[in-house]
Amino acid sequence: MSLLKEKARLLNDQLRNSLSPLQLITITTLVTTFSISIYRFLFVNDEDISKRIQETIFRLVRRLPSVQRQIAKARDETLTSICNDIAKSVAGHTFSLALPEKGLSKDELIHKLERYHSFEKTDVKSGQVSGCVYKLPQSDMTDVYHQIFNLFGDSNPLHVDVFPDIRTMEAEVVRCVATMFHGDENVCGTMTSGGTESLLMACKTYRDFALSKGITKPEM
Repeated sequence: MSLLKEKARLLNDQLRNSLSPLQLITITTLVTTFSISIYRFLFVNDEDISKRIQETIFRLVRRLPSVQRQIAKARDETLTSICNDIAKSVAGHTFSLALPEKGLSKDELIHKLERYHSFEKTDVKSGQVSGCVYKLPQSDMTDVYHQIFNLFGDSNPLHVDVFPDIRTMEAEVVRCVATMFHGDENVCGTMTSGGTESLLMACKTYRDFALSKGITKPEM
């Protein structure tokens, strides 16, 4: 042990004699930072080390100029294809670039909207468009939609104190879903604006639940 201490002292003296104070500070900072990074990489992570090594190699490979060029090329080709597909449906249309100086009359507005409605689009009534429009072919259901919109089209569910009807229906929907999943009186929920937000809220709920259980790095 004493021999090890003596060697460490000699090494320390050599470094102090051969390096300036600024060099010593710089080297110490770099070595400390590198050591902390290695420690965190090896131990302060819930993922398997082999997976972390693969991800690190993948990130390094992506930084290579040749790989970045290939990624940029594929991205540009995809964006061009998407833009071309979108542009086909509105070919020949003159876009409005500013508000008109004079407002449109009712007939002019309807005519303009009918022109928009005539754009080429996918037939959503075919039932072959997934995750887009949920529409039943029965005409009586369409009539129901219109009647419901006439009743509640001018409401705002954000203001539950102003619209108790919307608030009550939302509460009943949440309760029905809770009952469907055998939830007790302590189960609560909320309405979202669409499927994507619902998925994000579900992921967030599980993430927060994991945090409450002591999982320090839950994956969302």
